[in-house]
Amino acid sequence: MDHALANIHILKEPLDREIPCYLIDEYNKIYLTNKNLTLYKNKTYGKYISLIPMTTEVEGLTLTGFKYCLENDVLPIGKSLGISNEIEEDIANIQIKKGILIIIESRD
Repeated sequence: MDHALANIHILKEPLDREIPCYLIDEYNKIYLTNKNLTLYKNKTYGKYISLIPMTTEVEGLTLTGFKYCLENDVLPIGKSLGISNEIEEDIANIQIKKGILIIIESRD
């Protein structure tokens, strides 16, 4: 587990340099974002999308096209609100005003 957490934190350096970088295994695709993001249902790595704050909180979080949508919400570290969501529309959008999200596209 320690190596997995360290590897997720290592993704911060390519994010700061605006270099796409992913951790991928049989069941998960993990990456970071600090910008708005569009996901296409037919191109995601798995059925479930989890959003976990890497910063103390992610502010102005808006989710559209998901089973569980949010409107200009705050996602604080230590809460499970962003776990195991699903894309319901063909296109889903993640908008953030401030902070960094760990995004996990999961098949399990």
